[in-house]
Amino acid sequence: MPLVRAYIALGSNLGDRIGQMQSALKALAADNQLKVLQISPLYENRAIGMGEADDFLNAMAEVETSMAPLALLDFCLKVESKLGRVRTKEWAPRTIDLDIIAYGDEVIEHERLQVPHPRIAERDFVVHPLCAIAPNVEIRGQRVAHMAAALPMDSLTLCELKLELV
Repeated sequence: MPLVRAYIALGSNLGDRIGQMQSALKALAADNQLKVLQISPLYENRAIGMGEADDFLNAMAEVETSMAPLALLDFCLKVESKLGRVRTKEWAPRTIDLDIIAYGDEVIEHERLQVPHPRIAERDFVVHPLCAIAPNVEIRGQRVAHMAAALPMDSLTLCELKLELV
């Protein structure tokens, strides 16, 4: 399969958030079918729809992969599981969250995977990290830089902490 550029959102709001995100990056990079090209700065934001939950750290990874979309999804779910993610309900705190935001130019409407992510333009914690590394990428006919300009960082804070490429 040819190499495809994809974008994976990383998030964590339980335990050692930055350590878990760094471990997820390391696990992604350890597979010979995936190369992490760059990682966005870290952003912190409130946990949405989770009641009294700790804040999230979020980042975006640009990757190049030979995995098919569903294989990449399965790989991300395997990494989450290895890092202690327990899926209880949709809006629950999590040790690590890996979401495929875009997979090349493909539009995928599958029961397990919707790409580009259907609510990207509404989520500052996705749009702004993506804009930091790929402002000219087009998603659903709109440049990421335009999405970011239209979406204020009301509850999003740029962090001084950084993830390291491995």
